[in-house]
Amino acid sequence: MLRSTRLHMLLCLLVLVITACSNESNGEQTKEKEDPEEKLEQEFDYPEAARDAEGIIEQGPGEIVQKIEDLENIEDDEKLYKELKAEVKTLPDDLSADQLYDFLIAKFAFPYQEPADAYDEFDPIYKSPSERKEEEKQKNIVFLLDSSGSMAGQVNGGVKMDLAKSALNRVLGNLDPKTKIALRVYGHKGSSDDKDKKVSCDSSETVYALNSYDEGIFQDALKEFKPSGWTPIATSLQLAQDDFKGATGDDVENVIYVISDGVETCDGDPVAAAKEIHESDLNVTVNVIGFNVDSKGQNQLKDTAAAGGGKYKDVNSKADLNNTLNELISDAKKGIDKDISDAKAGIDINTWYMDQNSRLKKIHDTFIDISRTESEVLENIVFELDDEGKLKDGIYTGLTDLIDERMEVMEEYSRERKDSLMDETEASHKKAREELEKKRQE
Repeated sequence: MLRSTRLHMLLCLLVLVITACSNESNGEQTKEKEDPEEKLEQEFDYPEAARDAEGIIEQGPGEIVQKIEDLENIEDDEKLYKELKAEVKTLPDDLSADQLYDFLIAKFAFPYQEPADAYDEFDPIYKSPSERKEEEKQKNIVFLLDSSGSMAGQVNGGVKMDLAKSALNRVLGNLDPKTKIALRVYGHKGSSDDKDKKVSCDSSETVYALNSYDEGIFQDALKEFKPSGWTPIATSLQLAQDDFKGATGDDVENVIYVISDGVETCDGDPVAAAKEIHESDLNVTVNVIGFNVDSKGQNQLKDTAAAGGGKYKDVNSKADLNNTLNELISDAKKGIDKDISDAKAGIDINTWYMDQNSRLKKIHDTFIDISRTESEVLENIVFELDDEGKLKDGIYTGLTDLIDERMEVMEEYSRERKDSLMDETEASHKKAREELEKKRQE
């Protein structure tokens, strides 16, 4: 939807354009009288504005509204101003209300496609937790584990590397079997000495390829490395793209968890690397767990998580690490471990019903907001045109009637779709409650 700042810019732009065109036309009259026959021959070539809701949605946003959303700098604003000014200036003075309405819609119609799609995608049929489980996304999780020399250090509860391995085993043992995981380690070769920097910074290796969790194989993978060298976080994030094996699409959720006790030490840029993989076709969410990291290191790791669209968590002990991993992983598998007793008690059914009500209200409110904002913009344009003497007698009322009719058509369309989907939702809710009651009596 059009942003409010752009809306205000649009209104200001229109006032300037209409006023400027009026002033210029007045000035030109003193210099040279325009040939009325030539003016009548000017081509008025704008598509007929749709009057039904489906047609309005299909026509999409007007040319100027679409451009307003795409503006990035003042040079673009000035270019749009000049284009609009030239177009308004060439409008014939004898246009009918229908013709001017076609022009306004072609230029300033608002987009309705997004909320219309939301109605299309709305599912009014209740599904039990087990049924929804079958429809959930394929989740792929890649762990990037710091194996630099500092991970041999102690914290409350033991050696950092030992605690990290133990926590991973504990958490992964509770994952849904359909979730696939991979483990990449970095900094596990060479040493922390300067002479070994290149070897260590080049060390980033997948020790457990993307697959479902197998405790025995995973345990063997954990034995392949120990704390050793430097910290190539950026390189590991870049290489992690290969770990997902091209898994993309709306039915896939890709997540990275970086576990590190320090900042990048191999001259890479982990923030840029996290941003790159997050914005790639893989659409990876990058979360970072800082293990006993100082305040300076936390800043870089926080920025890395933010650039990757994820969360940063700071831990300083065995208990912290276990709790944090459990918390983060639970986000990746939410909805999988539904408590069946909740469903039997009707909690799940009622929660679904309330969520459906809320979703439908939000979609309808979006429609209303778009239609009324659009109407406000169009009527402001008509007012300015009339104030500058651009409208013939009777045209103002005709235009405002057409604009009001458009708003009413779209709001009625949204009300009807909302009410119809709500009726189906209520019927499904009632059916689910009745089936639940039968099971209780069995």
